[in-house]
Amino acid sequence: MVGEGNGWMKILSQEGVPINKESDIWIVNRKIDGMREFVCGGGAVLTTSKHIEKDILRELHIERRIKDKGKRIKEMGDGILMVLPFDPDAVFEDRRRKRKCFYSEYGRFPDETVSRISKAKARRTVVECIRELFARKGIPYIHKWYYPEGRSLFALRVDTDFAPPEKVVSLETSLQRINLKATFFLDVRVLKNHLSPILKGNHSFGIHCYNHTVYPDRKRNYENIKTAKELVEKEGMRLKGFASPYGIWHREFPEILEELGFSYSSEFSYSYDDFPFFPDRKRNLLQVPIHPICMESLFMSKHTKEGIRNYFTSLIERNSLMGEPTIIYGHPDALVEHFDILKEIADYAREKDDIWVTDMDEIDEWWRRRESIHLSAITEDNIIKFTEKIPIPLEIVLPDGRQTICNLDRTVDVSTLSFSSPLPISYPDEPRGNKLWLFLRELESRFYMLRTRLKERADFLDID
Repeated sequence: MVGEGNGWMKILSQEGVPINKESDIWIVNRKIDGMREFVCGGGAVLTTSKHIEKDILRELHIERRIKDKGKRIKEMGDGILMVLPFDPDAVFEDRRRKRKCFYSEYGRFPDETVSRISKAKARRTVVECIRELFARKGIPYIHKWYYPEGRSLFALRVDTDFAPPEKVVSLETSLQRINLKATFFLDVRVLKNHLSPILKGNHSFGIHCYNHTVYPDRKRNYENIKTAKELVEKEGMRLKGFASPYGIWHREFPEILEELGFSYSSEFSYSYDDFPFFPDRKRNLLQVPIHPICMESLFMSKHTKEGIRNYFTSLIERNSLMGEPTIIYGHPDALVEHFDILKEIADYAREKDDIWVTDMDEIDEWWRRRESIHLSAITEDNIIKFTEKIPIPLEIVLPDGRQTICNLDRTVDVSTLSFSSPLPISYPDEPRGNKLWLFLRELESRFYMLRTRLKERADFLDID
């Protein structure tokens, strides 16, 4: 890695790839002298256009553009230069949100307000480029696997928005009957007088809010979250997670939540359908992205009960094949009323041998453990030597694309491992949707948020 870059480092951390200063595969995030000489001498470089020398940039403008990903590739001497069509640092700094449609074969496209730029899509493009550079150099690509077991994960997040306590307890009980542990993010203002029976459920718990809103200023957000957390912790429950109302991300959240003792948060207006990452390198707060479409959104989009089941099982199947996580969310009213659908979705995930069924607290613990492990390897022909024994699974991808996931000793002969060919599957593009419809849906959503805030303003933080 040449040059500092928050976005680049977040992606490399998500991927768990070793960084070796002696490598002849470079990620370049600043202008350097001699890039042409390095590449022509057999080096491989991944960078963005703003760090390319002007003469090389002029040559790249007449090169064939790779249409599906937008990257540009130039072979120079014995090496290769690969240029991304975006800046990963800018992607992760972007906090804008936008209402988007999500692909479905089973009804009208559902929609939700999420991060304007898909950080997951940017990550996939960067990782694809890095893997291609390793393949062109004839070097096996090694990285920490994303899960302690299996090829994917499945988890359920429950936001208790305005739900009466009896609905929350009913959902907890039903989930316990099918042995599915969920993470409940509590709307404390509504539940404050009934916390004791709720917290007895065999689930993990986090804070959703006291007042169901995200304020534009730090002071009110801090008091809102602090009040909710203190009320729950009076019942003896230690809380690790926070999920903001409406999935809205606020730039002050990393500082506020770390100060209040939270370990992770989950906001789809900052990131969705992605691996966990740390939004602020100065803070120890993990972001755990989820899939932003809930059961209610699908009913609103004219999906039948069978269509909803198929929507989520297709999501689980696709993510399992791609090695991506599946964290779905919902609300007690819909999940209780249509518990049969939820059970079928959960059963589908559990019947697959390659899916780790877990909850969000355990995801946080696992990802921190994974983050703490230093991966350093030297490759000589078919032999891979690690500086220390790696206590978690690793993925090895050979230059021909064959791959394996395994636990390894400090030294391994790659020729003794069993490899399989990758499946030809990709994540579907986000459909554009009808602009007028999306505008009206966003207008409706903002009116609802404003009405809720005005309703709660009169007795803000009145906890008597």
